[in-house]
Amino acid sequence: MSASQQSGKSIAIIGGGIMGVALAYKLVQNGFKVTVYERGDNLGGLAGYMPYDGLRIDRFYHTILSSDTSMQGLIEESGVADKRHFTATKQGFYDRGKLYDFNTPVDFMLFPPLNIFQRFRLGLQVIAAQFESDWHKMDTVPVEKWLLSVSGRGAYQKVWKPLLRAKFDTTAEDVPATYIWSRLRRMMGTRQGVTSKEMMCYLENSYYTLIEALARKCEALGVTFHVNTAIEEVVIENNRAVGVRLKGEVIPYDLVASTLASPILASLIPSAPSDFRDLLAGQQYLGVVCPLLILRKRLLPYYVLNITDESIPFTAVVETTNLIDPKHVKGYHLVYLPKYVAPDSEVATWSDEKLKTEWMKHFRRMFPDYQESDIVEFIPQKAKYVEPIRPMGTLHEIPPIKTPVQGLYMGNTVMIYPELGNGEAVTRYALKVAEQVIADHKA
Repeated sequence: MSASQQSGKSIAIIGGGIMGVALAYKLVQNGFKVTVYERGDNLGGLAGYMPYDGLRIDRFYHTILSSDTSMQGLIEESGVADKRHFTATKQGFYDRGKLYDFNTPVDFMLFPPLNIFQRFRLGLQVIAAQFESDWHKMDTVPVEKWLLSVSGRGAYQKVWKPLLRAKFDTTAEDVPATYIWSRLRRMMGTRQGVTSKEMMCYLENSYYTLIEALARKCEALGVTFHVNTAIEEVVIENNRAVGVRLKGEVIPYDLVASTLASPILASLIPSAPSDFRDLLAGQQYLGVVCPLLILRKRLLPYYVLNITDESIPFTAVVETTNLIDPKHVKGYHLVYLPKYVAPDSEVATWSDEKLKTEWMKHFRRMFPDYQESDIVEFIPQKAKYVEPIRPMGTLHEIPPIKTPVQGLYMGNTVMIYPELGNGEAVTRYALKVAEQVIADHKA
């Protein structure tokens, strides 16, 4: 639909992460007058960057697969395809002090910690995910029950249980099978045949390269961006969003769209219906503790090393410079040590110093031969709202794009279920939100 066919209504987008910027891009293309408000000092949100030694380094690690059509399309449209580089990645498992390749179904079938029968059943699990297309069915099955029924207890204890621990920081009794099912389907999405390699890509100068380029295209079309700007309230009159409050001043808008985490939005809409506010406030998220190690030399042959040892507090070692050419980060090697944390996790309250002490103690246990002199810096990082928790039987609690408040729209990672909270799913959902706004406000 062309801009001339649209109303030219003004809309405030709250949240300048990748969803907010992608939403702004789609709406301005369709004739809306768009203003984006971001409370951080740069756009991107969780996909933002940190400055280091004249570089832009991703705050957290991100993946863009060759099969991610939405992300690849935005890269092309933004004019940064020349900054895109594809790499075949590898992942492994750390078990009892040893490293094992864990990439293709062939690797599954040869995985030494399992016997031949357990390996076979593990391979069946991957195949079963590809043949099951009904996510509603998967939502009704506990993930543990599904994995045990196909993989068996041996493979579950050695492979799936550590992965569930890594993801949920707790028992997975109430977690639906969709969480593993969707990951297996995405993992295999870029493979053809049992021996093919997964292709991922990165962007020079961080993931923010895309966000920055997309924002510039938005600005050229008339979008206004405000960073370091925290909205105090979505102003609602007679159950209609009429603007936003900023530093005590009401700025009027025809429409408002939020890309914030649901509990944050709940705190900004005191005049909204109480049942809707309660719905948003009750949405549960996992946070993440994810320190970044800056190293002088390579640590591993893997992009991701999954950890089966439950005594190690971080649940993976992610060496992004096995994806990113170190020449694009001044020869540094970048390693992230993540742990998803439940809302009541003690780890989330640790000081930076305690986090460093505990993490490095186990890092040295895992890699005793790595030289202390090759560790340049340990940078603590945390985020509170990262991965939504969607227990079984709660589909009715997913908030709608078109909220009960007239003129107020929303889109966030709570709503993309059963897909994963990655850039591909988020940008596709931004398009879905845009389509709803456009459909409701045709000229």
